[in-house]
Amino acid sequence: MNKKPKPTVGYLTDGKGRWWRSETQPQCSDEDVFGLICQGVWGHRGVHWSYKQDGSYAYWINESDPGSIEKGIAAGWTPPDHESYVHPLDKRSEYYVTHHSVEEVVDPLVIERLENEDPPETDAYIDRPLSPDEIKHLEDTGRV
Repeated sequence: MNKKPKPTVGYLTDGKGRWWRSETQPQCSDEDVFGLICQGVWGHRGVHWSYKQDGSYAYWINESDPGSIEKGIAAGWTPPDHESYVHPLDKRSEYYVTHHSVEEVVDPLVIERLENEDPPETDAYIDRPLSPDEIKHLEDTGRV
């Protein structure tokens, strides 16, 4: 398996001076033969899994946990109307996006950096509300 990627880090503001730091654990990068990417968290146990465009639950063997799938089966999918269908709500706790934390930023030096579009981490993103001028520009160009 490849080296574990870093979590995704972002800073969000209400536009009124309050900031929050969000950290999401990396997504599993395993891909099935049809191009579906596993929706589990990096390094998870159990089968690799995702949902197809038609809503079917797709699963395939996890080479690092080969006992997680029935012997002789490499992959499969189950349509939503089948009795053994796995509903997305049942997979929520395994979904990589749910593996995150959010904490308020209180350090005034970090807040100052963020206000100047300079996040403390190299690859962190900053998410802030649009300014009135930015909204007007989008309206004037017909994008909203």
